[in-house]
Amino acid sequence: MKQNKDRTQERQDRITDIQDSLIERYVEQREAIQEGNRCRAIELEFEIKELRREKDKIRQLTAV
Repeated sequence: MKQNKDRTQERQDRITDIQDSLIERYVEQREAIQEGNRCRAIELEFEIKELRREKDKIRQLTAV
């Protein structure tokens, strides 16, 4: 039972880390757009999508 709680806590911690990273990426993306750096903005969009996928996957695992 404790192992499940530990695993759930690890997943929640990872979700928090992902959310922090998402905020950073959104800010970086906005700055890249403002600077006219379209390539960097697109790279950041891919990173954002990957982080969101990971977060969704973790939430699905936690719900099971």
